[in-house]
Amino acid sequence: MRFNRYLLAGAALAGCLWTTAAFAEDAGAAGKDDSSNDIIVTAQFREQSIQDTPIAISAVTADMLDARGQTNIYEVANQVPSVTLKPSVAAWGPSLAASIRGVGQYNFNPALEPGVGVFVDDVYYATLTGSMLDLLDISRVEVLRGPQGTLTGRNSLGGAVRIFTIEPKGDDSGSVELTGGSRNLLGIRASLDVGLTDTLALRVSGMVKSQTGYVKVLDYGCATGDPAIPAAVNTKDCKAGDPQGGIGNQAVRAQLKFTPDDKFDFLLAGTYNHENHTGPGGVVTYADYDNPETNPVPGVPFDSRFVCGKYCNYATYSQGAGRDGYPAIADSIDPRTYYEGWSISGKANYHFNDEVTLTSITAYREYDTSFAVDDDQSPARLSYEATSLNHKFFSQEGRLNADLDKVQITLGGFYSWQDTFYYSFFDIRPYFLQYYGKDDVRATSAAAFATAIAKLTDKLTLTAGIRYTHERKTYTFHHFNMDGTVNDPAIEGTSPPATDSVVDYRASLDYRWSDHLLTYATFATGFKGGGINPFPAAAALVLPFGPEKLKNYEVGLKSDFFDNRLRFNLTGFYDKYSGVQLTRLDVSEYGVAFGSLIVNAGNATMKGFEAEFSGEPVDGLQFNSSLSYLDFKFDYINPATFLAPDIVPPFAPAWKWSVGAQYEIGLGNSTLTPRIDVSYQSHIYTNAANAPTNRIDGYTVASGSLTWANEKRDLTVALHVDNLFNKYYFLNNFDLTGTSGLIESFPGAPREFSLVVRKAF
Repeated sequence: MRFNRYLLAGAALAGCLWTTAAFAEDAGAAGKDDSSNDIIVTAQFREQSIQDTPIAISAVTADMLDARGQTNIYEVANQVPSVTLKPSVAAWGPSLAASIRGVGQYNFNPALEPGVGVFVDDVYYATLTGSMLDLLDISRVEVLRGPQGTLTGRNSLGGAVRIFTIEPKGDDSGSVELTGGSRNLLGIRASLDVGLTDTLALRVSGMVKSQTGYVKVLDYGCATGDPAIPAAVNTKDCKAGDPQGGIGNQAVRAQLKFTPDDKFDFLLAGTYNHENHTGPGGVVTYADYDNPETNPVPGVPFDSRFVCGKYCNYATYSQGAGRDGYPAIADSIDPRTYYEGWSISGKANYHFNDEVTLTSITAYREYDTSFAVDDDQSPARLSYEATSLNHKFFSQEGRLNADLDKVQITLGGFYSWQDTFYYSFFDIRPYFLQYYGKDDVRATSAAAFATAIAKLTDKLTLTAGIRYTHERKTYTFHHFNMDGTVNDPAIEGTSPPATDSVVDYRASLDYRWSDHLLTYATFATGFKGGGINPFPAAAALVLPFGPEKLKNYEVGLKSDFFDNRLRFNLTGFYDKYSGVQLTRLDVSEYGVAFGSLIVNAGNATMKGFEAEFSGEPVDGLQFNSSLSYLDFKFDYINPATFLAPDIVPPFAPAWKWSVGAQYEIGLGNSTLTPRIDVSYQSHIYTNAANAPTNRIDGYTVASGSLTWANEKRDLTVALHVDNLFNKYYFLNNFDLTGTSGLIESFPGAPREFSLVVRKAF
């Protein structure tokens, strides 16, 4: 069966290569419009000014990413209202916790769907794992807020993050960028764009980046001198392992564009990513558990003595031999994170005439990753976990665009399949759980969609969209004891398939009052699929959960004034959110000592606003700012979930704001540009069962840069300072107080410097 799928992928790609023609939003063509200093986006399947698009959308260009020194997708969210993108906790590996307007997902398991869709060059990334993308050779990033069910489709009910890379131009251009900085930071990025023939252009880009982590791993006995736990090392620095939070990434992208005439073009793209680094930097911020089986040594409980400090821990990645009749196991696990992935895609464009065009996008992606965590980050024997994933994903999308005078129409279809093998090993000593799983998650999705943009008058435009989606997902459990016998016959086998058939709608009216003012009102829907709980430590937790659905009512204003030097955009929204999916980490109320459970918590109402203000009031001075507010309240909590009625979902701050400014100073034949960025988010919770133990207080973080550029601007030297004021704050935490008496928290990096030298040619 799997072999047949590979044949299907190969046949579809071959068909795309040789027979499919298309219209497509040309990511290389879109971006910044130099004539109007505007940003061109393709959120509605066609090139439009961001100010003409009746969607709450923010766009970040490559120039702005360079000015801020941002190279990773989660950094972009600092300046975007209502958007939270964070690295996941160590137990969930190299994945993204993503939320827009309180809607999203933070649990990496492939059985769960992201609530925020991530796309690279219109190719959907189906899992949170592998979405911590390094922004290599980027043209722009579009962040769409609110449900995009009729546009980007499945699992974008919170919104979508769309990344576009630079397409080949064949202009024999290129660049080289060298980076050095704090904690042995070393990096190189390079790109080359060449014309192979008059009709064939090649663009190749690549990057290598490494950096030592910022959370020290110390030997407890050496660092404290506590005689109860003898030192395992006797060095001056008491180092017990490589610091956590390190970087070790490599990536390469190659794109080949064939343009034989003005009617047809085809873009073949391939990527390869590799990671080998220490896991996220975690510290113990709470420890209180006394159990003979789990204590580091007899008579020494797991308590505050194992709270190491701001940027250190006592992790051993070892449980040791069992005590009190508990069976002995393998003594240690690999603390490093590994990721290797590749993808190939083909995009073909055929213009029948100036009015009718067709697109086809075919893609295949695969990755392998493995990671592990010592949950207690100490010599205690509480728990550790090891995980590996093998993920395969194939998609085919086709679109037909027609511009018929007063009406623009898009018709399309989408199909995808995915298969994820999930290996897990758990050694949870407090509950005598020791098993490994070899689970398989398979899913298919098929959709048909249509969008029409009708000019009712010269100033009034109606946009209407509809999308039908059918999904099917199965989860096969294979859990074994260490001797290879089945762990629990009641869990073993394939779950009943989860199927969803959903119709999403969108209707929007916008009115252009003048060249400088647009207002709009929108109604839109979105959904996220259901499934089966993927973490059943006991048969009682093999429970289904249903889909999420969202209805969005939104009004917006987009304006430019003072000769387009200033821009102000404002959005207000009111959402009805049903079937909210949340992860319970404490399941004692279900009669199970340990485990986690995905539940449909209930129905909620969200309302709020988002404002963005930017401009260049005088030549050389640029600024940008944003502000958002979210009021999230549950109208109904399912009593079977045992959740309090006043909870809010994880990673949903009520307030966010950011400000940034830069000023270009002329120095004769060169320029010097200082820049500062400041961002704030109010407190969040990281657990569905909101509690002080999983609350992350609000924080403000600043960054600064100083960039020198020569007259041609083909040579730049930039000094960047991240966390300018050395703020100590947390990105995430793992609240296990209800099961293991600990909190593992993940601080942001301390202040760090980097120097970036870039030469373009």
